[in-house]
Amino acid sequence: MFLLRPDKPETEQDEAMFDASYKLFCERIIRQRLLVNNEVLRMGQLRKAFIDMVKANEGVDASNYRQDLLKKRLAQDFPQLAFHMPTKRNVCELVFAETLSKDALVDMLPDPSGTETTQSSELSQTDSDNETGRTKCQTTHEDTRTLYTAALFLKRLLSDTPGMSCPWPPTSENVNVTESQTVVPIGLYNLLSWIIGSTEEPTLDHYVNIDDDVHLKVLSVCQDIVYLASKGRKQTPKSLALGLTVRHLTGSSRIVSLLNRLGHCASWDTVLSLDTSLAQLTLVEVSHHS
Repeated sequence: MFLLRPDKPETEQDEAMFDASYKLFCERIIRQRLLVNNEVLRMGQLRKAFIDMVKANEGVDASNYRQDLLKKRLAQDFPQLAFHMPTKRNVCELVFAETLSKDALVDMLPDPSGTETTQSSELSQTDSDNETGRTKCQTTHEDTRTLYTAALFLKRLLSDTPGMSCPWPPTSENVNVTESQTVVPIGLYNLLSWIIGSTEEPTLDHYVNIDDDVHLKVLSVCQDIVYLASKGRKQTPKSLALGLTVRHLTGSSRIVSLLNRLGHCASWDTVLSLDTSLAQLTLVEVSHHS
């Protein structure tokens, strides 16, 4: 029976492949482009550059070389590199020096479309940088204008929202989920529903239809915004009901005041006034029946 040295794991063999081209790749691309020039490149671009370099220097087709193996190899050899995965699924992972400032990172970002380069291993630096800069500035300006316009539209809606119209003090008939929806503008409700991905129905003609449990959460956030936008002058079913409930459960003015400062419920004075008014209303109703 022979004792044989076990073969290296397949991953180790793969990582050690194309060593000469890898060293050249690290010198020209990683050290020069990322660490010295402070560029931001995508993992797909780095893999393409590495494959091209192997083909040019060793005459070997390395198109099967996996991107995760190259990333692991780079992470081990260059701990000063940072890897960032954008939220968009169709955009490849970004690679850059961790010392890169936030402002410089924004300026150096590749084309937001996520399209991978098909150019040589040198990545056509001048043309790519110029095109990236133009696209990034245009996209950022347009996004900012769109968001700002939407914010002004919602601000106008919130300003025109009358708030609760029932007589004081509001009773259980006025402080419920159904009445909560009447103080929330359709545009605000639908926007939050779109933001969290609960619906893709593009309409402002009516409240979009979402799951009941999500509906309560969206309605809650919307009421907070209505209350905040009016600086507490427009009460909502949530601001009153939550404050009154916490007062009855805890009797703590500090907890109610804390929730009020966070924008979730009415002030302690308002809650106390509501509680007193409801008690007086109850006494009047009892005296009428007796």
